[in-house]
Amino acid sequence: MDASPRTKLVLVRHGQTDSNAAGRFQGQQDVPLNRIGRSQVDAVAGRLVRLKAARVVTSDLLRASATAEAIAGASGLGVSVDRRLREIDVGSWQGRTSAEVAAENPWFEDALRSGRDFRRSDTGETAEEAGARVASVLVELAAAHPGETTIVVGHGLALRVGLCLFLGLGMEGSFALSGLWNCSWTILDHNQRWRLLSYNNVVIGHTGQPASASSR
Repeated sequence: MDASPRTKLVLVRHGQTDSNAAGRFQGQQDVPLNRIGRSQVDAVAGRLVRLKAARVVTSDLLRASATAEAIAGASGLGVSVDRRLREIDVGSWQGRTSAEVAAENPWFEDALRSGRDFRRSDTGETAEEAGARVASVLVELAAAHPGETTIVVGHGLALRVGLCLFLGLGMEGSFALSGLWNCSWTILDHNQRWRLLSYNNVVIGHTGQPASASSR
């Protein structure tokens, strides 16, 4: 049996924001954590110390970077920033609710129900485009740091699609998974091949609001 250290990627969604709680699309808007989000971050930082990570890499958006800094601080690590880990760009939908978007786009709710990818407003991205950005970061980190654990802090939709593209599950795989909860962590483990070791873990009592199937 191979006893060499295993390569792990730990994907963490940022803590809750007021926009999350209100059900508003954030996209790449720079929204800070709210009180619940800060509590979630403190809880998950204490839990992830056990993973003995070698590094923390984060989206540059404030809600993710604040989450990353707490996790890194608890483990005595620094933080690296990669803009490719940003959430999907929702363009003109930023700050709006799903109901508001659906009222102007009759196809919106059907697309969500059917699992069809689509561009988030005329000026935004598709889920696959956002996920491809994230997957490219995961590929690079896995290749650069074999046998080590890397924590990657990002955003709900981009992380979920990115991990599926990274694992070769495609967009179809991302439609089958539930949305990521705020401050949840997901572990990808390499043992001859990459596998999804655990998904959407949370610290009990610190879940806040569940993530929606759409990007916020």
